[in-house]
Amino acid sequence: MKRHWLDHLGDPYTGVCLEVGDVFCEADGHIMDGLLRGAEGRLYPIIRGVPIFVENVGELYAGWVHEHREAIGDVPRQWMDGSYEPGTRKVQDSFGYEWSRYHRVLPDYDQNYVHQTGIDDDFYAGKTIMDAGCGYGRHVSYLAGLQETTVVGVDLSEAIFIAFEKLSGRDNVILAQGNLYQPPVQRRHFDFVYSWGVLHHTPSVEAGFTSILDAVKPGAQISFGAYRKWSVTGTAFQHALRSVTCRLPKDLLYNVCYAAVPLNWLYNAILRHIPGLRELLRVFIKPSPDWRICHTDTFDWWHPYYNHYHTLEELRDMVSRAGLQLAADDGPYNSVRAVVPGPQA
Repeated sequence: MKRHWLDHLGDPYTGVCLEVGDVFCEADGHIMDGLLRGAEGRLYPIIRGVPIFVENVGELYAGWVHEHREAIGDVPRQWMDGSYEPGTRKVQDSFGYEWSRYHRVLPDYDQNYVHQTGIDDDFYAGKTIMDAGCGYGRHVSYLAGLQETTVVGVDLSEAIFIAFEKLSGRDNVILAQGNLYQPPVQRRHFDFVYSWGVLHHTPSVEAGFTSILDAVKPGAQISFGAYRKWSVTGTAFQHALRSVTCRLPKDLLYNVCYAAVPLNWLYNAILRHIPGLRELLRVFIKPSPDWRICHTDTFDWWHPYYNHYHTLEELRDMVSRAGLQLAADDGPYNSVRAVVPGPQA
């Protein structure tokens, strides 16, 4: 963590600015291990270069706490007692596991995501941006390469450490581990906030959207998406099958999902041209031109506890209920982009 990261990060409960407390280790311009102080004296650890704002510090990082116990002093009780409800904890575990095994950055592929809802590269130039649910940092990597951007990536899972390994050399990248329901960033601070492929894995897409909305400047924009509710029968079948798959051990299901690879080839070669069969196959796998992406996206469907489906119209309604103006929507990505009321940022 570089000290200038605190120009953008904030106490997750209040959004107020943080201060560097004790520093245990520094390397290459980063505080690698140490403490941050937030509102009302709350302490947040810096672990392996990443500021940590999750509730289950003791559960995930007991070894780090033990190693630095003398320097920490009185270990905050919430570090050791805090946790998440089982669904969110399982999502945290699923994606930490998945992205530790697959974490390629593919600029030609990733730019398709960052151009959804009609955005081009010029839109991002000069903006301070928040990636709400950044995973291992693939979208952050692309956007950080554009002109004069500053990109803050927040993720609930331990994939944030992979993002740090890939991106710690970039001065315009800031990373933190935290919950999107209490994002560890300053409020009304960002020119653009997006969350793509993430909020359907939280307890509620709309609740997650309204939580990250607090980070957007008046007059600035926000974009989010969700899995498409494309078939009542298909969705009901997936819910039934997921009652089994999301209880399977991660290693077992991850390997089972390799069965999607030959089906993905068959889909791309033949079945995508045949109505009925293509829809049937998409109940079971997430096709992609890249077989590795098909494999991991299929695992995304079947293992995380939360998997919500919405129509594009339902996403538009969420924007309307939040009092925002719809700027654009995107059918293929099932995502929307909206403007926050107020003066231009």
